[in-house]
Amino acid sequence: MLQQRLRELEIKITELSEYLQISRPTLYKFISCYDGKKFNLIDKEILALFNYIDENELIGKKNVINYILTKMPRGVVEDHLSDPIDTLKNYLLLNPESKKSKFALEFFFDENFSEILCYFADIAPLLHKESVSTAEQEKLQPFNDLKNKIKTTEEK
Repeated sequence: MLQQRLRELEIKITELSEYLQISRPTLYKFISCYDGKKFNLIDKEILALFNYIDENELIGKKNVINYILTKMPRGVVEDHLSDPIDTLKNYLLLNPESKKSKFALEFFFDENFSEILCYFADIAPLLHKESVSTAEQEKLQPFNDLKNKIKTTEEK
């Protein structure tokens, strides 16, 4: 797992996100995608960095920082993140038959989902936090209940 590798190298997520000029939640998302082998959802420059970290056992923290400073052009990451529409479009184009793509289109265009969409937009930042307050846990409870109900239904 990439996050474990970063710990071994003594690279903190906050520190790495600052070097990459992206938010911590975005970095966590990219790491999760990398560990889940969803490489097409990761900026190509960041994917190259992750591969470098993952495939080179003898590197250290200084090597990673040097890689970022010398091999990653400034602005590439910002340009990628500044247009989430392109990211979504690319995902839909690359995975048109996936359940996720079909649902995303239905979810977006069907007015029946408006309230749910707003709820998901509100809780999305909470899903990427390492720890949440009691109030945030309460806000996430309907989402967790739904996930558990779906998991139980799928197991039957």
